[in-house]
Amino acid sequence: MSLEDLPEECSAKIDDFKQQNEKFLKNRLIRSFFQNEDNYDLLLKAICHPLEDNLKELDLKFKKYYFSVRFTSFISTTLYFTAINFDKKRRKTSERNPLTLDQSITSDGDTTFKDLLIDPKSEVFIDHLLDGDKIEEYIEDPILHKAVLTLTPKQKEVVNFAYLKGLSDTEIATILNKTQQAVSKVHKKALEKMGSFLRENTDVESI
Repeated sequence: MSLEDLPEECSAKIDDFKQQNEKFLKNRLIRSFFQNEDNYDLLLKAICHPLEDNLKELDLKFKKYYFSVRFTSFISTTLYFTAINFDKKRRKTSERNPLTLDQSITSDGDTTFKDLLIDPKSEVFIDHLLDGDKIEEYIEDPILHKAVLTLTPKQKEVVNFAYLKGLSDTEIATILNKTQQAVSKVHKKALEKMGSFLRENTDVESI
């Protein structure tokens, strides 16, 4: 919907709304929401025709968008700190159970367990431990864990790349040899599926 196509009276209402809500419209979240053409059209319709149905439609669309933003942040934060805690537990275990590979196993002291076991290919790094495709193994929150289990293998794969690896949809598409649009579609479906599960099993307002 173009402003030029609107009646003069409607255009005046929109100008008044923008002037009265200048600070509100500059909010980053609000700007992002109205960058979507369909959402912006809903705003114009609600301003020009402030009927209850129009206002409800805009309100519902924003609530869904806001939840999606908060939910994505929730998942990212949860997975990030889960990975951090995983590494802390690994380090704590190592400190409590120090390796004895340097102990001598011969009378002359020239041979140790380490000499027998060293293999340049056997070294394990935390980054490698997080390379697995089973994202549910790194989630401690029980509800989120169950939500992830509802995903299809393709959805899990994309979520794994996005939230464990921090890759964009474009980068994921390159790795999987898919189009960015196809990956974004799978990504969106995965979030919607988990979001639906969380809404049914948790208090959304607490997320």
